[in-house]
Amino acid sequence: MTNIPAIYQGKLNTLDQIMVSPLSRAYTFSDSIYEVIPYFSGKPLCFKEHFDRLIQSSNLMGLNVNFEVVADDIKELAANLINQDGYIYYQISRGLDVVRSHMYQEDLEIERFGYAMPTSFPTSAISAMLCEDDRWGKCNIKSTSLLANVLAMNKAKSLGCQEVVMHRDGFMTEAGASNVFYFDSTGLVRTSSISENILPGVTRSIVIEALKDTPYSVKEGSCSISDFNDSPCIWLTSSTKGILPLNTLVGTDYKPEENYQGYLDVAELFNSAMQSHLSASE
Repeated sequence: MTNIPAIYQGKLNTLDQIMVSPLSRAYTFSDSIYEVIPYFSGKPLCFKEHFDRLIQSSNLMGLNVNFEVVADDIKELAANLINQDGYIYYQISRGLDVVRSHMYQEDLEIERFGYAMPTSFPTSAISAMLCEDDRWGKCNIKSTSLLANVLAMNKAKSLGCQEVVMHRDGFMTEAGASNVFYFDSTGLVRTSSISENILPGVTRSIVIEALKDTPYSVKEGSCSISDFNDSPCIWLTSSTKGILPLNTLVGTDYKPEENYQGYLDVAELFNSAMQSHLSASE
């Protein structure tokens, strides 16, 4: 991690050289938000949508952020991803307390931190585990408070899985770090409606828009996990996964149909839409 470009309070450095106070409210209370912006050959995918979501999370948290400064930070980090695939992680916390206290001071200086990570994005099918969604009730805020996700995903890891698919009272919410789509037994594409229990994924929106006015138009709503047993294909969407099909969903009778034409068509429509978005960012 010694050569990863990073920024803290506007000062560029390498990730291993950045030091954060233990009294940062990001550390003591997870009183912080974050965003992940993917880059392909140095071009951001849906930068505005990611930036707008960061602003929305900030507003929901009551953070008083100078987003012109944030944009400058991200621009400086992005200069390190020229002609590369990767992502920018950017985090905003309420600031540093003099003394740890649930009730924060009104004059705290907003704390800004981010880094640029070159990487290759996954393309192969993965496995997931079905589990109860026991997260807090405002998952529409992209908060760093992810303990429930961490515990669930590491339980899944112990079973050889790379993700979880969560549900409440038998109805799908989302995955640990992704949104979830699937074909039901009639061939209809389904996903959960956006609510406080679900993060409004940027890649999710790309998929829904790409499939509009096609035979695969998405039906949003309440999705019973019993649908998984007869689904020919379930897939996940996120900024770092793009779209990835599931080959296993532990806890269900899901048996994916190999080379399912519906999913192949959806993937082609998504990839075309993604290229259009990338071209628009030039």
